[in-house]
Amino acid sequence: MSVSKPSRRKLWIILVVVVVAVIVVASVAFITRLTTFAPPAPSGPNVTIWNGTFCSDSGNCGYVPTVKNVTTGTTVTWTNTGGMPHTVTTCDSAHYSSAGCPAQDAAGLDSFTSGPIDSGKTFSYTFTTTGTYYYYCTPHPWMRGEIVVQ
Repeated sequence: MSVSKPSRRKLWIILVVVVVAVIVVASVAFITRLTTFAPPAPSGPNVTIWNGTFCSDSGNCGYVPTVKNVTTGTTVTWTNTGGMPHTVTTCDSAHYSSAGCPAQDAAGLDSFTSGPIDSGKTFSYTFTTTGTYYYYCTPHPWMRGEIVVQ
């Protein structure tokens, strides 16, 4: 009794299945190794924007620190270390919630928005008026932070 050799087509199908399986396993391993913990707060007047995986809630993306105290005239720089674009958009305190911020009026304070900040890019803003500036990420409204200017 002889064993027949598999056809070339069957070998190609097996090879494709193995390659797809390796890609799926490698992708899952990569995603599970991404941190879901905020990085340490940067020094100076800086804020880190981070995301661990897909930025689906406040547990895997945000601003570090969430509250930053500075003096008048300080330029704060936000650096996006995450893998997707984020924004820094001021918000009025009455509308500052996990649902986002439909009102952009920062209660008499300067209002600003960074627009999309790509991964590895920065946005800077100089604070000239005392007060508390609330801000959030427009595509990810659960990402929120505050700059307290004294």
